Amino acid sequence: MASFEKRATGWRYRVSYKDGDKYKTKTQGGFSTKKEAAIAASELEKKISRGHNLNAEDKLFSEYMREWFEVYKKGKHSLSHEKNLLQSVKLVEEHFIGVRMKDLNRVLYQNFLNELSKKRAKMTVKKKHNCVKACIKYAIEDGILHRDPTYKAIIHGENETKSEELKFINQEEMKKIVDELRANLTPQYISRYIILFAIATGARFGEIMGMTWDCVDLEERTITINKTWDYRDKNDFGNTKNYQSVRTITIDKETVSMLKDLQKHQKEHALKTGLRNTKNLCFINNQMEVITNNAVNKVLKKICARCNVKPITCHSLRHTHASILLYNGVNIKYISRRLGHKDIVITLQTYSHVLDEMEQKESRIVDQTMLNLFQSVI
Repeated sequence: MASFEKRATGWRYRVSYKDGDKYKTKTQGGFSTKKEAAIAASELEKKISRGHNLNAEDKLFSEYMREWFEVYKKGKHSLSHEKNLLQSVKLVEEHFIGVRMKDLNRVLYQNFLNELSKKRAKMTVKKKHNCVKACIKYAIEDGILHRDPTYKAIIHGENETKSEELKFINQEEMKKIVDELRANLTPQYISRYIILFAIATGARFGEIMGMTWDCVDLEERTITINKTWDYRDKNDFGNTKNYQSVRTITIDKETVSMLKDLQKHQKEHALKTGLRNTKNLCFINNQMEVITNNAVNKVLKKICARCNVKPITCHSLRHTHASILLYNGVNIKYISRRLGHKDIVITLQTYSHVLDEMEQKESRIVDQTMLNLFQSVI
């Protein structure tokens, strides 16, 4: 129940409420009229009835996000994703100086995004936005915020210089690359095995390099992706990009045969040289070392040139894998799980160009189906 008092500085309200087993009061003054104070008190009482954490409302947004990162995110994702989260925390600390949770609103947040977009690519701004939005969801769940300040936020940024078209090649071009790789396949050149495995699975490069033999079931023809190889920061195993990235997927018979040959070679090479595969990795060179993404991309570039195919990167093989599956009628929900996407929305956004093309094709099929139906009646 609210009570009101007129003071020299204006009207003030006092709201009493129960917090657990204790009774507390919340006061605020400076209102020009009693009506203004009553409206503000009513809003506060609504928040209390909805279970809002009034004490946490006074916490700085920067402090809340830092705490969120330390408690819920730190050490639970890949280093690259964790780095992106930490960068987002630091940006919030720089921009929202002195801003408390209760003061967060859509205008403040949009100004934040507008500031980021001045010197960053649109995709970079989107990544930071997704990190902050994830934190805000926790604040809403904790009863600290009632409205989402990130709702319908508009993301701007500098245009990417890379052509999206270069990320994909068609099935015919991919067949040329596969044939070229298999014609000269030898364990001495581990990059070729990595490229073929990327084509067959659509796995990320870090996931491929982190693949260990205990995660390969040659009898059931499956692989389990549950870790990555972090060759940039610590040269050791790392977490997958997200929880959904941990997955078990099928592999074809040719890929199984390739892996059997590679495993056999590694065992023979270890006996011959005395070198040991201490991490039990699938894809290492004859020196039992992990090679870099850059090294594989150089090999892939040469292969593309020989096949008269536009140059692509190892990551492009992942996109091409998904595109080929879509063109061949594979269910997009299955593809999303196979790729280890966080959710199907990411898959739909990433491959919208393929889906648009398929929609046009299927529209023609529908038209022809209806035409055949009506013609048969006539």
